[in-house]
Amino acid sequence: MSDSDRRKIAAYVHLFRSGDFDAIRVMLADDVKLDLVNRLQLEGRDKIGLYFTRYAQETKWRFALGAVEGKPAMLVFDSTGPMERPAHFVLIDWSESRIIEIRDFLFAPYVLEAMDWVRLD
Repeated sequence: MSDSDRRKIAAYVHLFRSGDFDAIRVMLADDVKLDLVNRLQLEGRDKIGLYFTRYAQETKWRFALGAVEGKPAMLVFDSTGPMERPAHFVLIDWSESRIIEIRDFLFAPYVLEAMDWVRLD
């Protein structure tokens, strides 16, 4: 993972942890794509706003910087248990400083069984 990719995903995870979803929305490209894997696909900054609203309302998750299959990732852990194994993860694709795609595996946690992951913070 490049230093640039690590800095970008670290900033994203930090903003997610602090609940600063308005700052994340500023980072979105106009034509950003959301793939809530196995559930929903949306395109466009305005259409994916509810995605962040739902995470803001939910208190059952903790977030950590990580990598899945060598790609920068936000690891998502259940807040009631130890942070030993993520419940699911989120991959972010960038074009320079803009987020162009979010792939959230909330509804496909089973993919972790076949993937290599590592917590980086």
